[in-house]
Amino acid sequence: MTVAGDWAFNLALDLAVAHGVRLDIFFFPVPPSQPHTARGRHGELAELPADKKVELERDVRLYYDQLLGEYLNVGFRLCEGDEEPELRRCLLIRQEYDVLVLPYEGYRCHFGSRTIEAFAESMPCPTLLVGPERADQIFLNSAATVRVDDLALARGEWKRLADVEIVSGQR
Repeated sequence: MTVAGDWAFNLALDLAVAHGVRLDIFFFPVPPSQPHTARGRHGELAELPADKKVELERDVRLYYDQLLGEYLNVGFRLCEGDEEPELRRCLLIRQEYDVLVLPYEGYRCHFGSRTIEAFAESMPCPTLLVGPERADQIFLNSAATVRVDDLALARGEWKRLADVEIVSGQR
């Protein structure tokens, strides 16, 4: 749980409330932006010990319950596999979400095995990156720019992820 993570959560909550849909919070044993060993040979499920699952879920629920306020249409999902295959499974096979909102922890930061920009752009669903410098800094992948009117983004200005330019000195 990070500053950019809180910004992404707040935007996702705003969108869920505005559209009257369920907010699903996906979480991983290790944040995707932190280096870690693969949890499965090809991203397949790599189960955690039961006590670790309980501890992770409890910590996540306690953290987000206070941020949710009165909003009750929410679900929590522990993703035990690697980030990209797990999120693709949840989207394409299980159809658990329509829009993906992620914290933008820093330009060219890692999300699993590649940069977060490359991951977001590769997703077939609207994907929004929030941050890395401000809460109203929102970057949209190509799928999101096509549906920007449907998203009805109410705050801040957004930019196309494809237009992000990285210059030295940016984090």
